[in-house]
Amino acid sequence: MRRSSFSRWGTAAALLAAVVAVAAWRNAAADPDSKQQPDSGTTSGDEWQSPDEVREYWTPQRMREARPAPMPEDG
Repeated sequence: MRRSSFSRWGTAAALLAAVVAVAAWRNAAADPDSKQQPDSGTTSGDEWQSPDEVREYWTPQRMREARPAPMPEDG
């Protein structure tokens, strides 16, 4: 007996989904460290300081001695 058009499309969609899933799995398993970024050395926190506290901390001497944070390099 001949299959219906709906049945053929369903089979094709299932086959395509299986191929895509296998390809994604193989790609992820091939190089598990490819998505890891180098540690930038930065941290974050939930502490909050008022503008007055910030001004008290950044004295003229601290401002003179301040150095820019290292930036990550491309490559």
